[in-house]
Amino acid sequence: MKRLFIAGMIFILFLSLGAVSSSAAGSFTSKTYNGRTYKLYVPSSYQRGAALPLVVMLHGCTQDPDQFAAGTQMNELAETEKFLVLYPEQPSSANSNKCWNWFDTAHQSRGSGEPALIAGMVNQIKSSYSIDADQVFVGGLSAGAAMSVIMGATYPDIFAAISVGAGLEYKAATNVTGAYTAMSSGGPNPIQQGDLAYSAMGDHKRVVPVILFHGTADYTVAPINAHQILSQWAQTNDRASDGLDNNNIDDTADQTATGTVSGGRSYTQYIYKDTAGKTVMEKYMIEGMGHAWSGGSTSGSYTDPKGPNATKLSWNFFKSHPKNGDAPNSGDISPPVTAASPAGGTYGSSVSVSLSTNEPAITYYTLDGSIPTVNSLKYSEPITINSSKTVKFFSVDAAGNQEEVKTEVYQISGTSEKPSVFSSLAAEDGFIGNLSADGMSSSIHKIGDKGMYNTDTYRTILSFDTSSLPDDAIITDVSLKIYRKSSTGNISSLKGDIKSGVFGTSSALEQIDYQASPSISAGFQMSVPSLNNGYTTIQLPSSLWGYMNRTGKTQFRLSSSGPADFLSDVVEIYGGDSPAYAPTLTVSYQ
Repeated sequence: MKRLFIAGMIFILFLSLGAVSSSAAGSFTSKTYNGRTYKLYVPSSYQRGAALPLVVMLHGCTQDPDQFAAGTQMNELAETEKFLVLYPEQPSSANSNKCWNWFDTAHQSRGSGEPALIAGMVNQIKSSYSIDADQVFVGGLSAGAAMSVIMGATYPDIFAAISVGAGLEYKAATNVTGAYTAMSSGGPNPIQQGDLAYSAMGDHKRVVPVILFHGTADYTVAPINAHQILSQWAQTNDRASDGLDNNNIDDTADQTATGTVSGGRSYTQYIYKDTAGKTVMEKYMIEGMGHAWSGGSTSGSYTDPKGPNATKLSWNFFKSHPKNGDAPNSGDISPPVTAASPAGGTYGSSVSVSLSTNEPAITYYTLDGSIPTVNSLKYSEPITINSSKTVKFFSVDAAGNQEEVKTEVYQISGTSEKPSVFSSLAAEDGFIGNLSADGMSSSIHKIGDKGMYNTDTYRTILSFDTSSLPDDAIITDVSLKIYRKSSTGNISSLKGDIKSGVFGTSSALEQIDYQASPSISAGFQMSVPSLNNGYTTIQLPSSLWGYMNRTGKTQFRLSSSGPADFLSDVVEIYGGDSPAYAPTLTVSYQ
């Protein structure tokens, strides 16, 4: 069966593909495992009993270990930095073009196919040499890069970190036809693939640091694949960090830097950190570089010496991310315990409720009696209860242990509270796009992006006539309720701006409403309802109550910060034209 990785035209190589010897001073020898050949570089400084790191290098199509070693110059660096290098070889008997079969389901799981062979080679070397098990890394080019992604997902217990040069996301394809599609226009939704990679980790799940390199002029594996790899690993690592899909790690860069290689190419470096500020992922996009290993030597094949040195950058990243640098597995299986103080009961006036845990944990809560999720409000300060409320809450600790939802009911008596419920005005609510070409409609109420790595394309305006509020009313509570109509992609929360009055020049929907100045920007954040026709209610902080306009309209502008990925991320809510599901603003006052 013909196994293809790249379009036939690039199999025609007018390059010297002869065997090249390593010029480093250590030993570079051939070995076998289960009938498969690999080459191993051992630095001259190696001494049994003194454990050294091991870097696994997976060559690209038509290449072999000698070419890949010569092109990347990894052996020379290993000699200086004192680590071993393993080069598994893909024979033409396994793939006619010597490609790793990253697109074949037989080679995408732990314990089978090529991943098992590569892991077996590593274990064989561990049994014969003194290897630091916390410093075993894997990197590759092209098909080898795609396989390094698979190795990181299927053997996170072996590989501390991975390097990806012109590769693809996990399971970007599951057949040859899909491989062509992924290479030219990208693979499936990286959030979905991130979840698959997380599942592939099984009991060995952990955050796997990733560094990747891609040329902006790569016409063999399109640059979109670099962005998908990053997004896929952001999702995988987010879930691996605490067992939850809560954006502890995301695909929005925390730092961006630009540089230029002396006499060579310019590039942009993107750095992604976890909530503790530790770098988890790095992405290098190299201007004008084609399908190649960035940097390196022309003594091998598929290199671009004008690009930043991916060999040195990968090693620097590797040695900064040993496995023992991860949060240790404490064996903690006990969920946290959260207590509310004061406890629920009947009170004659407003009460300030604190939620405390018996260990460091994140607490999520709701105030409308609905079941909280990890997309609900995060507790950060005491909650002021001015009117009768049902508070539901739970916490999740650093080990991912989650307690059962708890409930406290607070009855506030002794007040003559008067709630007013306002429905969003159908003639004035709707969505507006960032650009006029993005559209505008008073019958559609969507929030999100149009894909193709755009963010925050669509915002929705909700308009309430709050002029009936008495001038002398003392507001005691304000809440906003929305119902979900549909959802695609990955949006879990919404941000809200408030205008005491109207956005733009009138209460009618206008394109300028998208960026018109609010009275308060990002005044609140609310979770997206988990089901179609389901709702979410948020109690607005008391600091926002003063923006309720007693002489006219009060408007809200909802937006989101979904992931910058290829596919569209949109949530649509009902507007005032759907009475049963219309957004409502409830203002309680005395």
